Amino acid sequence: MNSIKETKKNRIGKVAGKVALSATKIILAVLWETGKITVQSFFPPQYAKKYGYTSLYRDHYRNSLYGLKKRGVVEKTNNGIYRLTEKGEKEAFFAYMNAESKMYKLKKEKWDGKWRIIFFDVPEKKRRSRDYLRTVVRQIGFREFQKSIWIYPYKIPLFLKELLWDENIKPYTRFITTTDIEYDKDMQKLFKL
Repeated sequence: MNSIKETKKNRIGKVAGKVALSATKIILAVLWETGKITVQSFFPPQYAKKYGYTSLYRDHYRNSLYGLKKRGVVEKTNNGIYRLTEKGEKEAFFAYMNAESKMYKLKKEKWDGKWRIIFFDVPEKKRRSRDYLRTVVRQIGFREFQKSIWIYPYKIPLFLKELLWDENIKPYTRFITTTDIEYDKDMQKLFKL
């Protein structure tokens, strides 16, 4: 287990100007997006800008990649390409969701008159997935209307749809978009619409 000092040193990706992600989480998120990487190709401007890192941290990324390989989360092919193992797919998915939800900024949108509603009843044996879903919907800006019923007046980001379609969550969730709620003045007030 890393010491606190090593953990702080490893948190190098600035997200949304405030939150930092570890090099390991960034590697997993990029691998989830791209499918495979090389150490050299890991530093193109699109990812550096998105996740907020620079080539100054190249050694941190190499060390993190080595650690992921040692844990069996990624594998290196003979031609130097890293890719996720079956074991690493789930971890990478959650790293990607975590990065996306932390980077998500609520934009000033005009309300289109539609409500987005998420219902979920994820069983106790999948508590980690349930707690994670609850955290993500809160970060986006959903409000709990009733127990396990969350509402939001704006279009939802793609990464949330991906999370709702995850095999651990999909059978226990429903997502509805509607304009037909008879009394929604209290909800409009809640979102200052």
